[in-house]
Amino acid sequence: MTNAFSGTKMVAVSFITLMGAFGLNLTAGQFFAPLNDAYGWDLAILSLAVSLNMIIWGVFQPIMGKLIDKFGPKSVITGSAALMGIAFILSATITQLWQFFLYYGVFTAIGFAGCGSMANSVLISRWYVKKRAKMLSRSSMGMNIGQLILLPLTGFLIASTSFQTAFVVLGFIMLVIVVPIICIVVKNNPSDDNQLPDGDSTSLYTEARSVSLMEALKSSDFWIATLGFATCGFTLYLVTMHIPSFAVDLGGGESLGGKLLGIAALASACSMWMTGQFTRKIGKKNLLVFLYVVRLLAFLWLALSPGIWQLYVFAVVYGVSSMPIIPLVTGIIGDRFGKNAMGSILGFSWFIHQVFAALGVFLGGYLRTMTGNYETAFWSGAVLLVFGVILTTLIKEQPVPVSSKVTV
Repeated sequence: MTNAFSGTKMVAVSFITLMGAFGLNLTAGQFFAPLNDAYGWDLAILSLAVSLNMIIWGVFQPIMGKLIDKFGPKSVITGSAALMGIAFILSATITQLWQFFLYYGVFTAIGFAGCGSMANSVLISRWYVKKRAKMLSRSSMGMNIGQLILLPLTGFLIASTSFQTAFVVLGFIMLVIVVPIICIVVKNNPSDDNQLPDGDSTSLYTEARSVSLMEALKSSDFWIATLGFATCGFTLYLVTMHIPSFAVDLGGGESLGGKLLGIAALASACSMWMTGQFTRKIGKKNLLVFLYVVRLLAFLWLALSPGIWQLYVFAVVYGVSSMPIIPLVTGIIGDRFGKNAMGSILGFSWFIHQVFAALGVFLGGYLRTMTGNYETAFWSGAVLLVFGVILTTLIKEQPVPVSSKVTV
């Protein structure tokens, strides 16, 4: 009797892990006000912890990728999720500013690097070849659902109890729920369960030969996909970190930014599902070009039509093109360079992504200070996205893997 294919369990665990990882990492802004009230720490100084988190996260992406290539995704994801949980519990003891920088800016970022999108993408790519893009999209929906559930939960806990309680509850979610599930369910490869990728028992699927990071760095295909992905990083975090302030500039309340990001997350979750359904019919490259064009249109709308109701339109259009880009880029890199070396290769792509993300956050604040508005910052995002569209059209997409009968 043949056991049921375990790949669906990997997708479910990856979904839950990404819920916790992204949910926790994106809660930092909600702790700024209570920390300011409790200790008088300037909000501008606290925001530097977010920049530090992003930089550390980016630097550790290639390192975690190398560890995944050597030890497998399970041990890296487990240890990293545990580190995030411990870092949040430690944050409940904060009384000095340096502690917030250490626990959130460093420890949480290192943990996030090892249990975020890159690590889970490698895991899913080992279990799926034919259905890789579809399953990457399904697991990646956890990023959006984590925001929809854990961000409001954080706000509720802070308002009804204390920021210390919120830190502890979030930390225990990772340690008591996410980590044990990873330990019990996850296996590094289908062969560990005497199975084949995609659950096919009669055929093997051919895909690109796995290459080394150095080989990938010499490939124009790698740099085309990675630099296109970098424009995603710049614009993604420019929006995430500055839309709340922009909403206030336009006369919206302080809660409007959170509502807009929530709308964007919901639109992103719907878009993630749809891209997963249509990837094989339309192709990863074509869908990726479409999503970059949609994000470009969203930024043009934002730069040309400032106003409260326009922000709601922007949130929907931008949300459609936000997170779904990630599994598509991951799938393209996996198809081109092979699954076995994806940790270090994808980790380096994420490093470049985060460098541009940090640049987007910095320039957004700098240009706002220098000009008194965000118009120049949004135009800079639109210009970069033009390059993102052009670069993506140059990607040479690998053909869909085909099966070949195994002779016994």
